[in-house]
Amino acid sequence: MKSFLTKTTLLTLPTLALSNPLISYAGYYYTNCTSPSVTAANVAASYCVNVEDIPIKSFTAYVFSGACADASTTPVLHTYTESGCAADSLFETVDVDEEKQCFEADVTLVSLGVECV
Repeated sequence: MKSFLTKTTLLTLPTLALSNPLISYAGYYYTNCTSPSVTAANVAASYCVNVEDIPIKSFTAYVFSGACADASTTPVLHTYTESGCAADSLFETVDVDEEKQCFEADVTLVSLGVECV
């Protein structure tokens, strides 16, 4: 019986993961998100991800997969200048959707967070 419960639990995990948005981020040395990318990450809702401590001039962000569980909310990407998504180091919050967007930013971003608002 225990193995059945374990298998059932494992089978439901992908469904739960798909209900939260996963945001793809890439930071660029140059304005207008011109290649090459110097840092990249995927960030799931309600998590904080530290990225490489490299100065950038622009970044891209888009919803790679999933969606907010509450259909009346949309995902946003919070960008921070300190590790651990410290509230006092919030640089910018941007709305994201399935279309890759370019944002200008003359800064060194160190952590990223995603939230449905």
